[in-house]
Amino acid sequence: MKSVRELIRRATPRSVRNWLRQPTRSFRYLADRARYARQGPTDVQVRDGWRVRCHPASVDHFRIFIADPAQATELDTFIRYCRPGIQFLDVGAHYGLFSLAALHFGGSDAHVVAVEASANASKILTANLAANGASNRVDVVNAAMGATNGTLQMLSTGPAGSDYFVSAPADRTDTIPVRQLSMPGVLRQTRLIPTHVKMDIEGFEDEAISGALESLREHRPVLFLELHVRFLRTRGRDPAAILERLCQCGYVRFEENGITLSIAELAAREMDCRIVCMPE
Repeated sequence: MKSVRELIRRATPRSVRNWLRQPTRSFRYLADRARYARQGPTDVQVRDGWRVRCHPASVDHFRIFIADPAQATELDTFIRYCRPGIQFLDVGAHYGLFSLAALHFGGSDAHVVAVEASANASKILTANLAANGASNRVDVVNAAMGATNGTLQMLSTGPAGSDYFVSAPADRTDTIPVRQLSMPGVLRQTRLIPTHVKMDIEGFEDEAISGALESLREHRPVLFLELHVRFLRTRGRDPAAILERLCQCGYVRFEENGITLSIAELAAREMDCRIVCMPE
């Protein structure tokens, strides 16, 4: 069976398979772009008093942070931690909802660096920033974040996967090369001194945190971290080791839904979590 799947992968470009996996969503993907070309951005009421204008391809994704309890809580937690003048590093920015939240709730002095591996997602992110008059307050970096500067082989998810890019197992032959930057590399390029960092990168957290320790130790930003345990363990990575590294560079408290939890308590919950990591 594995050899058959590999034969299909080799015979059919991944971009074609991405389109064929869910034809209805692929058609919607094209329709959203046609609608944007005809009518421009649309509005989404994300929270009371906060409405965003966005590319139609973003609408369903943004509404997930209204309708899905876990993701609504994640956004509410982030908003609660926003401060005037926030300097926000958004790693895995996707279509930019958290970047827009930082600008809205951080006031006129807020600034964002949005790091996104997918070129397609970066284009929609850029359109969303322009629709909200925020282009001059955000630096968009089309790259993956990892341990070092270089190139990373990744898998595209295409229309059915909302343009996410994911890290690839070593044996995959249908990857594409993506520019990779470490956190120090991004900060040197953009001159950002982060007060807050969000990291949501589909199982590549281990490498990205390893490369970020110098910056985290120096700047001590509040870190919003999503651990994608299934992806991490598939790649032979230990989620608990990521938190232990954070402890070594000064992070002393981990919160989930406002509750402080130890690494052992998070491990008992299988580590599949969205947590706020607080420095001393």
